Amino acid sequence: MEYVDQSLKGLFTDLHTSGHWPDQKVISDAILLAPADEILSAYDAAKAKGPVDLQAFFARWFRPVSSQEGSYRTNHAHSPVEHLQAVWSHLKRPADDPTERSTRIPLPHPYVVVGGRFQEAYYWDSYFTQLGLLKSGQTDLVADMLDNFAHAIATIGHIPNGFRSYFLTRSQPPFFAAMVQDYGRATGNLSAAYAKYLPAMKAEYRYFTTSAHTVGGLARYWDEADGPRIEMYGTDLAWQYHTEQHPDFFRDLRGACESGWDFSSRWLTDPADLGTIRTTKLWAVDLNCLLLRYEEILAQATGHTRFIKAANVRRAAISQRFFDKTRGFFCDVEIATGQPVPLTTAAGLFPLYAGAASPAQADRTVEWMAKHLLAPGGLLTTDITSGQQWDAPNGWAPLQWIAIQGLRRYGFDELAEDLRQRWLATCDAVFAASGKFVEKYNVLDPLAASGGGEYALQDGFGWTNGVYLDLI
Repeated sequence: MEYVDQSLKGLFTDLHTSGHWPDQKVISDAILLAPADEILSAYDAAKAKGPVDLQAFFARWFRPVSSQEGSYRTNHAHSPVEHLQAVWSHLKRPADDPTERSTRIPLPHPYVVVGGRFQEAYYWDSYFTQLGLLKSGQTDLVADMLDNFAHAIATIGHIPNGFRSYFLTRSQPPFFAAMVQDYGRATGNLSAAYAKYLPAMKAEYRYFTTSAHTVGGLARYWDEADGPRIEMYGTDLAWQYHTEQHPDFFRDLRGACESGWDFSSRWLTDPADLGTIRTTKLWAVDLNCLLLRYEEILAQATGHTRFIKAANVRRAAISQRFFDKTRGFFCDVEIATGQPVPLTTAAGLFPLYAGAASPAQADRTVEWMAKHLLAPGGLLTTDITSGQQWDAPNGWAPLQWIAIQGLRRYGFDELAEDLRQRWLATCDAVFAASGKFVEKYNVLDPLAASGGGEYALQDGFGWTNGVYLDLI
């Protein structure tokens, strides 16, 4: 594994700023066909002769990562479920070659990729992918994925955002304990699963609660690094001027990537201006709910009262501090003022999923959600259309699943069923029209394209597949 941005120096910058690659992740993920110093020497020699054809040079010295599932062709006789069962083998990858010259962090066991441009394992994607794998009876593959994550915690200190060296400074929403619990239940031996993965679970919990993620007793999204993102290096360099007015800009940008919501009006003071991002200045409602779930699972796994006490304290804090009494909905909270941020996002359903809402708060939350986020094709991510991909009109599989579980937990079974049917119908309609399951959907008009963000719509697609199989 090479830190490609460092080992390739000026060549890396030149490639990213050339404008030849619409998706700069292609550059950051490419496999080096020779040692970095040999490639740099060749580049210096080429520059000495005049302007360099960077596309030709890249083709000579690098091999882009291929999308193996891209060779799959939909069998139109297949039902959606039959299609998804056939796709798993195309998204599965064997243990990695540790000698590969690239940014890939090699994993010692097989795993499932997201699909499309995402040809590595990702953290919170894997939880929702696992839902479908368990429904498909692929418990051995789930065990491999858990072993990979435990290995990452032991060697890195946390599970990275994704398994590339440029993701090492951040994680993603912490679902590992829930993954272990679900696996243990599916295999009928929860105590054995807890026993095997308890050291990793405790270590990850410490990572989120004893680091800069936690301030004032509550959690925010964070990244240890504060420079341009390596995966989108050229794009971020264009923001360099902005750091004079906003010194934390890149850390806030990276923190939003840790949340998985990259990007959304949720993090912006001005929904039309990414330059107003302030992720690390907010206590995140979803992250605190996931840490509450973590504390409850650790209490169950260990019997230790300290985890029970921590869960009780966090549950009370979520109920008391994250609930916007004016609108009747759960929100992120400004760390500086302690005030809820008055935005309506699907993250506001996490307190129902985690059991942190009082019955009265749940009633008001569901009423607000039904009025502002429920759309013909499912649950909107936010009620703001900003051009960012984690905003309207888009809906995302994991947020549908979280909302449905939360609604069921508080007895809103009829609405949960309604949302389930709307989402499945959206997936079915797009599959019937395109033969694909995709990354995100337009829930206002399901057959219209979903868009926004830094890259084109991707198909594959790990977490959509997993959630569909779980909900069907």
